[in-house]
Amino acid sequence: MKLLKKLANSFKFAARGIKFCVIHETNMRIHIVATLFVLFIAQFYELTKAEYILLILTCLMVICTEMLNTAIEVVIDKLSPGYSPLAKIGKDVAAGAVFLSAISSVVIAVILFGDPDVLYEIFKFFFYDIGNLALLLTYIVLSYLFITKGKKRNIKGKMK
Repeated sequence: MKLLKKLANSFKFAARGIKFCVIHETNMRIHIVATLFVLFIAQFYELTKAEYILLILTCLMVICTEMLNTAIEVVIDKLSPGYSPLAKIGKDVAAGAVFLSAISSVVIAVILFGDPDVLYEIFKFFFYDIGNLALLLTYIVLSYLFITKGKKRNIKGKMK
């Protein structure tokens, strides 16, 4: 029974970490919006299971590196509240990891989604049907609101 409680707590702590990133990290919300869009667009392609797995892993890689970047930033802010050249390097390296994972995901997306004929079908899907265009515009507006409505964290670790 103690093992089950410990396991349940580990899931609870993991969920809290994810929730923190979603609430407090703008880039995390951007990655979530991009992931949802990519998974929607993937439906227009005849991807193999392996390609879907690659797509999902690629999206998760970006989200996970963003979460690790956040964890590193929070720990650095706690240990080095003032300016420190070493703290800056730590933060910059962590941000660089996110950047590289995001760039690699764009390259993979171009490879998987670069078929001009399918891109034209996607264009027609949205712009030749007013209902689909309205859904796209609604998604854009809701995404903008989701991305911009997070909470900021300050350097002392207190939430604003």
